[in-house]
Amino acid sequence: MPRIAIIGYGVVGQAVGAVLAAKVKNAKVSAFDPQQISWGVGRVCVTSSFKVAVEAADYVFLCVPSHLEGKGIDGKGWKRLAGQVDKHAKANAIVVIKSTLVPGDASKLEKLTSRRVVVCPEFMAEGTAERDILKPHRVLVGGSDKAAVDSVIRLYRHWVLASRIIRMDAWSAQLTKLLANAMLAQRVASINSAATLCAQVGADVTAISEAVGLDPRIGPMYLKSSAGFGGSCLEKDLRLLCGLATDNQAFEVADYWRSVIEQNDARVDKITKTISHLAGKGGKVAILGVAYRHGASTSRNAISLRIAAGLLRKGHPVVAHDPIVRKATGIKIVRSIEDAIADTNCIAVLNDEREYRKLRWRRLQAIAKPKAVVYFAVTGVSSPVRQLR
Repeated sequence: MPRIAIIGYGVVGQAVGAVLAAKVKNAKVSAFDPQQISWGVGRVCVTSSFKVAVEAADYVFLCVPSHLEGKGIDGKGWKRLAGQVDKHAKANAIVVIKSTLVPGDASKLEKLTSRRVVVCPEFMAEGTAERDILKPHRVLVGGSDKAAVDSVIRLYRHWVLASRIIRMDAWSAQLTKLLANAMLAQRVASINSAATLCAQVGADVTAISEAVGLDPRIGPMYLKSSAGFGGSCLEKDLRLLCGLATDNQAFEVADYWRSVIEQNDARVDKITKTISHLAGKGGKVAILGVAYRHGASTSRNAISLRIAAGLLRKGHPVVAHDPIVRKATGIKIVRSIEDAIADTNCIAVLNDEREYRKLRWRRLQAIAKPKAVVYFAVTGVSSPVRQLR
């Protein structure tokens, strides 16, 4: 009967805990998060005590925020967490890192916890977390202790094919996670650079992205133009990669990946200026789509908030709508699209929620200003409301 503790019960912790409890035969899964009270979720027992969660555990899965109070493994948050593991976990417990740390941090954590540490990074998206864990493209299991790595692999073999499990050293597993997200961000920045050019010359970025994506060497994923990449992972991991390269004096590598961040920033600035111009001096702007991507329930590090902040600095009143997100710092979110676009000069569609793709704009034109313009950030195209269906 494997006993598993989940430390950190946010999006990652809940998904990992649910899958382990459902798929690992006879597993007993407990979880701890200082933000959660004691309660049960399906087969996972959430406790208010760190000690109770880990004291009998064979595996301690760390699903806490990567920076945990700001400084990663060298900060007081991670050191305090490591001290708790060292104090309360069994001597032979295996610590499994799900959090995204800098390569090399696994060995530091081994010293701090006096436990065997295995790196098993998660490749998942908010909104599809459990599905991504249940049907992964690959599972990386990295560590220096063969027996510990084998043990974690046996857990995953309850539902993952052996051909999809990759054994490697901890350093390589951590770098793979950073590089995967960096390359996804790079693809977003690349197609957005094309979108900016298309807006200048009148080309169709949607047709271009579809045509480029048909090349089997490239593929269609992450080749849809957008307002830019946001959320909690891509930029964070890019910056971790830049920091790692700088620390190891690979300055040209750091410069390369930093340019992806700069391209994303330039995209945000360009969209903000375009919306401001279309709205006119002091014109009211409605933002449709606050979440960092369609289908997400969070606006954490969302591009929409950066654009809204830029518009407010330029003197534009801003109101927003999102089908899922109801509250966000620094922006007023209303319940209906009609309330959002009422009396506005410019309607900025910042993500491709299905609800927005199906809008009949001519029916809504009486609500906005007579010469209101709709700007679709996903394509860089603007049009008066009256010209839309």
